[in-house]
Amino acid sequence: MPMFRSKKSKDVCMPGDMPKKSMGSEMSSSSMDGDMSNTLISDNMMGNPPMADGMMADSMPADNMMADSSMSGNMMADSSMSDNMMGDSMSNNTMADSSMMAMKAPLTVVELFQSQGCSSCPPANSNVIKLVDDPSKLVLTYEVTYWDHLGWKDTFGSSAHDDRQRQYVKVLKKRSAYTPQVIVNGRADGVGSTSKDLESIITKGSKGANSSIAVEVANDNVKVMGQKGGKALVLMVRYDPRTVNIAIARGENGGREIPHRNVVRDVTSLGTWNGGSQNFSLPMSKGDGLEAAILVQASVGGPILAAARV
Repeated sequence: MPMFRSKKSKDVCMPGDMPKKSMGSEMSSSSMDGDMSNTLISDNMMGNPPMADGMMADSMPADNMMADSSMSGNMMADSSMSDNMMGDSMSNNTMADSSMMAMKAPLTVVELFQSQGCSSCPPANSNVIKLVDDPSKLVLTYEVTYWDHLGWKDTFGSSAHDDRQRQYVKVLKKRSAYTPQVIVNGRADGVGSTSKDLESIITKGSKGANSSIAVEVANDNVKVMGQKGGKALVLMVRYDPRTVNIAIARGENGGREIPHRNVVRDVTSLGTWNGGSQNFSLPMSKGDGLEAAILVQASVGGPILAAARV
């Protein structure tokens, strides 16, 4: 039975022991092989008592988590062009590598884990929604299910979302999962209930986020480019970009209407990138109004190395 603070003024909803499940069948990423398939938190981690109110979760140092962040610069085009060439047109090599400029301004991935049954979530949800139209940010909202027993079953809840949050809890070395939880680039997390707090999480999560991995999406193909010898998961996330207002009839948010945007509907593994230039096939669009994005993630629950909209 999850531990729960019933005060309406609580900062977060924190289960002391989330149900332990294997990767949900809804996520085809469960087929990931090797040591990347270990997605569950140990019993003693999930059984720890929740943190006290106001105790914020610090981000893990990016340098320790980033398996592939210190990529060498040998992928970059030679910038030491002679003076007599500067006035001429760019060389073919420079043109070919122009897409690598994206490294200077990577797409920031903001993932929100929340529940319609948690009264602490609406402020963070409101703040995160304001970022949706920022072209430099990819906002993904995951509705979890472990508060469904409190009187309201989340209409977008999925056990696969619970699993993804558990993966982050394990890698970020948190005592427990909680809602709302904002995770930026898989590197930093926090509540995000105030604009200042959300800005702080984004700043922390963006430190060290530049990598020499680039993603190109064209037609039905995804190309991941980076240093030879690298390794990462390539995921496709499908989400609903529309604003969907849900009237909550019961539970802590009973009587409220809560807007939702960029709600994740499924996450699919396209395969494992093994360094260099590698192509992956995109599944056919289902014509259901959903949009998609590609995440290149160092490991299950690890830092996000690159991202691109489809």
